[in-house]
Amino acid sequence: MSFVEGWLARAAQVDGVVFDFGGVISVSPREGWSLYPFCAARGVGRAAVDAGWARYRHLWDGGFISFEEMYRRVFADAGVGISDADLAELWEIDAVAWIRDLRADTLELMRALKARGRRIGILTNMSPDFHERLFVPRAAAYRALADAEVVSGLERLYKPERPIYDLM
Repeated sequence: MSFVEGWLARAAQVDGVVFDFGGVISVSPREGWSLYPFCAARGVGRAAVDAGWARYRHLWDGGFISFEEMYRRVFADAGVGISDADLAELWEIDAVAWIRDLRADTLELMRALKARGRRIGILTNMSPDFHERLFVPRAAAYRALADAEVVSGLERLYKPERPIYDLM
């Protein structure tokens, strides 16, 4: 049974399906990610990056701080400064990496669900800048199938907090 056939069978009894972005619409770049070596070369190890993500990523995704502020905090927590040039490079390494590889099988599934009369939603933790600069232009085919789209940074909410699910 293919990926799409398996999920269509599972969705036979529902009115709609909600898709996330990271790891569902896009392939997560975390495997083999150049973020960690980039940060390590500047004195911030993987454990510090992961701790910083746990502390600050939801604030970026929720629209409360900028991408640059998030990484300034991550680096500051490790006792290291970061240049504007490094922040620009980090945008390419981190943010752009999340949109680089979109899953064709997810798009196929969304189309098949839509053809069967199912409603489609997109519910994702995503900052306003990522949404506007990357997601809107590069994921247009996925967005066109959505009956509803809830983006954490636009709503100033984030998963896994209950209010964003209630909004969806």
